[in-house]
Amino acid sequence: MMSSATLTSAPVPTAVGKQSVTAKKPNLGPILPLPRHVKAAVWNLNSTEFTEIEAPENTESLFSGTAGESVIGEDSRKKVNKKDFMPGGKYRSIVKLFLRFAGQDKNAPWAMGTGWLINNDTIVTAGHCSYDHSHNLGRLTHVKAYIGYYGKASINDSKNYAVQFRTGKRVAIPEGWLAGEDNEPRDVSFIQVDRPYTGIKPIKYQPTPLTGNKVILGVVGYPGDLMNPKSKEKGAFMYEMYDATTFDISKTKNKMLQYKVDTYGGNSGSPVIRQPDMASVGVHVLGGNPNSASVISGPYGNPFDAFVTALKRKPKEAGEEGVATIDGKEASWLSWETVPMNETSSGGEGDQPNETATGSPDQVPGNPEPPIPAKQPDPENRLEEGFFDFLKKALKVPGPFGMLASMGMSAVGTVLKKKKEAAFDEAYSFEGVAERALLGEAALTAVVQLGTSKCKDLGIFQRMQPTVLKLRPVCRRAGPTIMPFVIEPAWRMTTKRVTLPTKQTGEGAIEPAHIPTSDDTNTLVFGPRLDANAEAFVRILTKNLTMEDAEAFTGTESTIGEVVGKALRITGPLLGSVAESGLSRLVGDEIATEADIDANPEADLNNPESSEYTYDAMSQRALAGEAALEALLHTPEETLQQEAWWDAVKNVVIKWGPKVLGSGVPVLSGAMAIAAAATNYATAMKNAKKREMEAEAGQDQLDAGENGETGEGDVNGVDPAESAEEEFLATLENGV
Repeated sequence: MMSSATLTSAPVPTAVGKQSVTAKKPNLGPILPLPRHVKAAVWNLNSTEFTEIEAPENTESLFSGTAGESVIGEDSRKKVNKKDFMPGGKYRSIVKLFLRFAGQDKNAPWAMGTGWLINNDTIVTAGHCSYDHSHNLGRLTHVKAYIGYYGKASINDSKNYAVQFRTGKRVAIPEGWLAGEDNEPRDVSFIQVDRPYTGIKPIKYQPTPLTGNKVILGVVGYPGDLMNPKSKEKGAFMYEMYDATTFDISKTKNKMLQYKVDTYGGNSGSPVIRQPDMASVGVHVLGGNPNSASVISGPYGNPFDAFVTALKRKPKEAGEEGVATIDGKEASWLSWETVPMNETSSGGEGDQPNETATGSPDQVPGNPEPPIPAKQPDPENRLEEGFFDFLKKALKVPGPFGMLASMGMSAVGTVLKKKKEAAFDEAYSFEGVAERALLGEAALTAVVQLGTSKCKDLGIFQRMQPTVLKLRPVCRRAGPTIMPFVIEPAWRMTTKRVTLPTKQTGEGAIEPAHIPTSDDTNTLVFGPRLDANAEAFVRILTKNLTMEDAEAFTGTESTIGEVVGKALRITGPLLGSVAESGLSRLVGDEIATEADIDANPEADLNNPESSEYTYDAMSQRALAGEAALEALLHTPEETLQQEAWWDAVKNVVIKWGPKVLGSGVPVLSGAMAIAAAATNYATAMKNAKKREMEAEAGQDQLDAGENGETGEGDVNGVDPAESAEEEFLATLENGV
C-alpha cells in the first residue's frame, strides 16, 4: 500500500472552532453498549465552497493507518463495464468522492475515496473518509461526489456519459470512531448531499453474516493506484473483483469481515457486495492481507438506520443542549445525536441482528446495540445445507443456457414418458415446453431481484427446495446426455444470431394482440381457466402489461399472452412429471446420490471447476427456474400483490421470448434423437437383464464365447446391450 506520506504535507490543524481537536483527541473513554440507543457524532459540511462541477486537479488516495499493500498476489481487478455505471446499471449508485479536511491548507491535495448510495441523498463510506486520525487531518469539511464518473473528461461529456455531481451537506459517524482510530469496527460514516441524485436505485444493504463458507464477495470502487493511460489520472476508473470467501467474524482480532479481494487506497468506503443478491454486507475500510470491512448491524456491527436517522434530524445550534464539549470546552462544529433503536427508519434492512452458527449473538464491548437473541428457524422451514450452494452454481450460468437446458430436459422426458404411455404425438407433445422454460427463467430472475432476505421472509426458498431436492439427482444424471444439443443454440441466442419465426405480412397480416384489461383470465389470450394460484399470478402480471410490452412479439408466431397461457396450462411442474417417469428411463432405474455424482468426474465434464457452463450447472439453472416458478405460483395472492416481481418477469419474457421460440427447433430435434436412442437402449438392456436372469435359473444356457454359437438374442455374436449402447453414443457424437 502507498505510504501515508502522500497526505501529511499539510500542516496539522491547531484549532477547529473554539477547541483544538486534532492536537488533543477527545477523551471519551471506552465505548460501552448503550441500551436500546445509538450515539452519533454529527456536523455540517461546507456546501457553498468548491461547488464547481469540475473535479479537483490535485488528488491523492486516502489510507487508514499503516496497513500494507492490499493487492494480494496477482492483481485480479477488472475495469467495470460502462453500462454498469450508466443509468440503470448495477453500479450506478457507487460514488466517486473527493474529500477535504479541516487540517489541510488550500494548496493541499484532495483525498480520494469511494461511497455508495443507500437512498437518493445519503452516501455510506469509511469513517476515516469523514474523520482522519492517521494524518491528523481531523474532520471532513468539503465533499465533491459524482455518480457515473469515468475520469475528469466524463464530467462534461453528456453525449457519452451521464455524470451527476453533488456536494456534501452533513455527516454522521459513530461515537467510537471519533474517539480514536484504534476502534476500527466503527470505521464507517454517512454523508448527506446538498440535493438528491435522480434516477438511481440505491444499493441495498443487509446484516453481515457472522460466518460464511465460500461466499462470493466483491469490492467495487475507484482504486487510486490504477490510472487512465491517456490522461495519467489516478483513480479515474471503477474496478471490481469478486472471490469466494470463507470467514468467521467472531475469530478475527477486531471482529471485522475479512477477505482477499484486491483493493487499494481510493477504495476506502467501497461496498462489499455479495453475489448473487448484490447486497452490500460491509464497508471496505482497511488494506492488508487479508483486507477488512466494518460490519453492518448485529453484535459487532453498526446499525445503519440509526445513523441515517441522526443525519436527517434538525442540526443543533451553539449553546443548545447536545452541542458537544471536549474537556469541558464547547466544540461548536460538533453535536451528539442519540437515537433510540425504535426510532430508526426502515432503511435497507440493515438493523436486524445477524445470526451466528449457534443462533445467538454474543455481546462485545463497543457494540452500539444490546444483544438480541437470534430467531431460531422453524424446523419445518429449515433449508437443506446444500440448497444455497445449488442456487449459487445455477446462477453462474447465463439465462439462455438455462432456458434451452430446461427445454431439452423437458422435451426428452416428455417423449420418453409419452412413448411409455403409448400417447406420443409429435404435433402436440412439445406444446408449452419452450414457454414453460421461458417463464421459469423469468421467475428465477424475479426471485433474484427480490433478494435473499425477502425470499427467506416470504418463504420462497422453502417453496423452491422440495422441487430442487426431488428432481436434482435425475436432472444431474441426464444433463451430460442432453446438454450438447443445447449449447450451440444457446450461444446463438446470446450473440443475437437467431432467426425468429415470423408471421404473415402484408394485407393479410394478423394485428398484434391487445392487452386484456379484465380481471377475468378465462379469455382466449390466456387460454382455459387455471387453478387459483396460477390465476392470481396471471391476473397481477396482466395488470402490469402495456401495449409496448405486447408489441415486443409483433412479427412472431406468438403473443406474450399465449406464452404465459401455454406455460401455465401444463398441470404441475413440467420437469417434475417428465423427470419422474421420463428422464428416469434415460438414466436408469437406480438414481445416484449427490455424493455419487460429485465423486464421479464424468458427471461434471471431467472437471466441474473448469468452466462456468458445465453440463451439470446448466441443468441446475434449468431446475432453479422451474423451482422458482412453482414457488411464485404457490405464493399467497396478498403477498404477490405487495411485492414488485412482475417487472422482472415481463422483462425476461419480452427480451428472450422471441429468441427462445426461434431457438427451440434444434433442441427439440435433438430431444427426439436422444429419446429414440434411449428407447432402443432401454429395450436392449431390459432384454439383456431378462436373459441373464434366465441363465442364472438354468432355463437357457448361453455360452456363445465357448461354443462358438450365436445366442438367440445376439446379432452376429455381438451382445445387443453393447450394440445399443454403441449406437446411442454414436448418435450423440455424430450430432444426430
